[in-house]
Amino acid sequence: MATYDAVIGTDEFALDEFVRAVYDATHDNLLTGSVPVSLPPLTVTAIDYDIATAPLISLRPSALVRQWREKQLRQVEGLADDAIAAAAAAESSASFDLTVRQLAVTVHYSGDQPPTRIDASVRAGLQLTVVAGGVMTPDLIALSVEIPDNPDLAEIVNRGLASKLMAVIETFLKPIQIPPIGLGNLHLAAPVVATGEGRLLATTSVLPDLPEAAPLVGAWPDHTLFVGVLPKVLDVLFNDALAATPITGHWEKRFDFVFFSITLKAEFTARVSQVALELVPGQKGQVRGTARIDVDARFWAKNLVSFSATGVARPTVHATAAVNGANEVTVDLDSIDAISFDLDFHGVPAILDNLLETIVNGLAPVIVKAVQGEIAKLPPQPVTKIPEITVPLNGTTVVVTLKNVDLATLGTPDGKTCLAATGGADVRVTPMAVKHNVARLS
Repeated sequence: MATYDAVIGTDEFALDEFVRAVYDATHDNLLTGSVPVSLPPLTVTAIDYDIATAPLISLRPSALVRQWREKQLRQVEGLADDAIAAAAAAESSASFDLTVRQLAVTVHYSGDQPPTRIDASVRAGLQLTVVAGGVMTPDLIALSVEIPDNPDLAEIVNRGLASKLMAVIETFLKPIQIPPIGLGNLHLAAPVVATGEGRLLATTSVLPDLPEAAPLVGAWPDHTLFVGVLPKVLDVLFNDALAATPITGHWEKRFDFVFFSITLKAEFTARVSQVALELVPGQKGQVRGTARIDVDARFWAKNLVSFSATGVARPTVHATAAVNGANEVTVDLDSIDAISFDLDFHGVPAILDNLLETIVNGLAPVIVKAVQGEIAKLPPQPVTKIPEITVPLNGTTVVVTLKNVDLATLGTPDGKTCLAATGGADVRVTPMAVKHNVARLS
């Protein structure tokens, strides 16, 4: 079982929907144009282009990226071929392909020679790179314009047009900064990203643990974007929050004897820790588990030696996950129940030996009420924030986040159980552009 505490993932279907929405909104302004060309001794003067179909994503390690890595590694002296191949494969594990099935190209020539109109295709290799702060950004590594029935013309078009197409694609890519999975105030390791089987998965873990890649094969959510968090993360969040919330209180009771009375007073401190949660099967967003409550109490009365008691309770806890208006996934500790203390007394004056049960029966409800009161005041704990990615493009701004966000219990292929937020890509474009209606190839 791979080591990770949270995972973000998607598949080709979900990414293609996002790419298509951006394509429709930006085609007429950004995805057509003309490039002046000088390729002596050829008489080519310009190449017009129209990216006529929305790009498609292929989520598996890109052969273009692997070949580019191999080429770079071969410049290092002393590396054997098998070492180069292994290193290039490892370095391209987070890569993927972007394909344009129909690129309409018109090649113009000097003089009276009529232009050549051709249908080409584009294949680009991209790498998802993790930069400072765990931010993930897509980088364009290699691009090829393909005209299978005319390799000579394909070479001309690549020489004259490939760099322009790379610049167009990079216009979209450079502003994309995918924030790391945020888990409350926890310190997280840099994510590990992998592609394959039509999926992209990025995993992280709470430091000092280091994440491993999640298995790509298996029953991950289809046709959606998702963020999954293991209950361990919820445990740490609540334990940290509760550790900063000491619970104190006061209790007193009058005891009447034959010839005198004693007013016994007590101050207590309770600490909640060792919260251990699990998702409730079949109950969306419901979480339950156990905790530990440690109590220290000090007793005193006039003319009596003070004494103390310690106790431990192991109650049940109930919590609810939700998505708030700020697109944060939060978990709220609803209740803490079944609090039953076993108190061990130390240094009890002999006169009170027969009253310990009465003392416990009087003090315990006060402690329970104090604990439940503080739990009720604990604010919902932010687990993760669903990111919003803003991409400015020549006067047009594309904003990407999730729509139809839903919470679910996710069982991962390697046997983990996660609290997951799922949704489709919500693409908003300002100012709105007229939708591009060129027929797409099936």
